[in-house]
Amino acid sequence: MTSVRKTVSVVMCTYNGAQFLSKQLDSIISQTYPISEIYIQDDCSTDNTLLILEEYSKGYHNIHFSVNVRRLGINENFFTAFSKVHGDFIAVSDQDDIWCPDKIEKEMSVIGDNLLCFCRSKPFSDDSSSIYVDLRTPNFGLERLIFVNVVAGHTMLFNKKLLKMSPKGYNTLGLYDSLLAFSAALYGRVCIYDSFLVFYRRHNNNATGAKSHDYSLNIYNLIKIFFSAENGGYRFFVKFGAIQILQERLFFLAIGNPLDHTSLSFCF
Repeated sequence: MTSVRKTVSVVMCTYNGAQFLSKQLDSIISQTYPISEIYIQDDCSTDNTLLILEEYSKGYHNIHFSVNVRRLGINENFFTAFSKVHGDFIAVSDQDDIWCPDKIEKEMSVIGDNLLCFCRSKPFSDDSSSIYVDLRTPNFGLERLIFVNVVAGHTMLFNKKLLKMSPKGYNTLGLYDSLLAFSAALYGRVCIYDSFLVFYRRHNNNATGAKSHDYSLNIYNLIKIFFSAENGGYRFFVKFGAIQILQERLFFLAIGNPLDHTSLSFCF
């Protein structure tokens, strides 16, 4: 009996991304794993982004785009876009990166029953922007994600049902990638394809950036990370009392039993 191939939707959010947009769209179109739909949601661009999107949507039946009636910002733009696609899995795309041709194929090969899979990304620059590459395999356990998110949105592939298992109030809890990674980690269902599958473009107009960090163990860095604006893990803990959930998770891990997702439902 032939198994049915799971469908993948790619979600990209754009804002004044005309300069690099075509190269990223070309890398998505060239994926070795079939992409059922590529949905782009534009946040009121004022450059030639819409002209490029119109051209691609005419040339490819699976590319669709819409334009917001007002500026939504990163979080609301992505979360509303996620709700409009139909694939079993959603891959997140920035407007200015370049994907390796087999990015989706490799992530789909390992995600299995996990809620979220991510890969490594290698920054590059066409201008004088600083470049920093951390060659260490990231620690993406729940306890780590409380303090800092290491799962970048542009590397993510996640099961669409994760959206219903994540907390509401995304505009006050941190960046979208931090919230999705933290939610999936609460269920112990995050995995990595530990290779560089995304070339992450660094330039002066990045909405977010992978800058070099001082990883020294000191109280200043601990406080800075814990209370940073990007730290959705901390905000999740404060808003939903997730320390209780963490204690429960550690207990289940200690006795060797899986964490029943129903035990988390009260906070969502």
